[in-house]
Amino acid sequence: MSSANDLLSASKAGSDPIATRRALRKNGMRLLDDGDQNDAVVAYGLTGRVRMDGIHATFGRRVQIDDLETEIALDAQVCINIFLEGFVETSVNGVPMPIPQRTAQGRWQSSAMIMSCESGARLRRRARKGQYLDKMVIGLSRDWLRRWANKADAPDAFRALLEGGPGFWPWQPNRKVEFLARQMFDIAARKPPFAALLLESHTLAIVCEALGATFGDSSDAAMPPAALTATEQQRLYMLVQYIERHSAQTLSVADMAGTLGTSQATLQRLVRKAHRCSLNAFVRNRRLENARQALLFGNSSISEIAFNAGYAHLSNFTAAFHKRFGYPPSAVRKQAAGPAA
Repeated sequence: MSSANDLLSASKAGSDPIATRRALRKNGMRLLDDGDQNDAVVAYGLTGRVRMDGIHATFGRRVQIDDLETEIALDAQVCINIFLEGFVETSVNGVPMPIPQRTAQGRWQSSAMIMSCESGARLRRRARKGQYLDKMVIGLSRDWLRRWANKADAPDAFRALLEGGPGFWPWQPNRKVEFLARQMFDIAARKPPFAALLLESHTLAIVCEALGATFGDSSDAAMPPAALTATEQQRLYMLVQYIERHSAQTLSVADMAGTLGTSQATLQRLVRKAHRCSLNAFVRNRRLENARQALLFGNSSISEIAFNAGYAHLSNFTAAFHKRFGYPPSAVRKQAAGPAA
């Protein structure tokens, strides 16, 4: 996996990157904005790296970027891209990468995508002065992934990732992923004892969450990209973003279809094709999963979490939650609190 896959390169984990135009070009990037190929710093911020057998992760917090437009050819690989907050326009072979959005409450709603690239795929980024990103990129070799192909619990949909063709799987990071990623920023900054071990374990946990959310056997699992057109993939991503931006509101099929520029019937068919459930079930399941993660990793009350999930009455939320997961919200909150002293 090429180290130039990431826009920024740091000399060592936890250091502030000194990314210059000259260094970026030396690492294989093509600069598209006709800027001088000099040693002027174009980016800085906290960064870190994790290297294991078959896995390479880079992550950065508050990575400030100057005016810059770049393009680079990617190796054949699988990447998990997580964007926690901020904005930099990014695309791969013309397909836009998901970007974080702000909710009505002003909170950043993270986004992510699993990407399978053929050798030579073109990654393009366009940044403007003052923009920044909190992000993580985890590269996975197919040989490492194939170790799990024959395991009894490996979903059939997972095998599509191993065939090597190009594809894009958008997914929504849950609260656990956000929690682990932000802890990695803190670990890179503080360098506590066994920091490398902590970073490795967090990386593996995030990989597990990403693969499970994307290729699991539940009704939330997405179809392989081969089963969906590029337009369908982009429309599903827009649908997820719309649901997250209106988390506490009653959503109508007409409004969702209108926002996505399609008919209600087409949207219903698309969700059933991709997720094997109705549109209403898909919206409800996403909100309940977000609520479960908020119970585990957040500090909000159960009533507030219920409201943010679109439930005006706590009793209705509790009933829906129990039906979905088999246990009440209070049980999750007790689990998050840990055993009593």
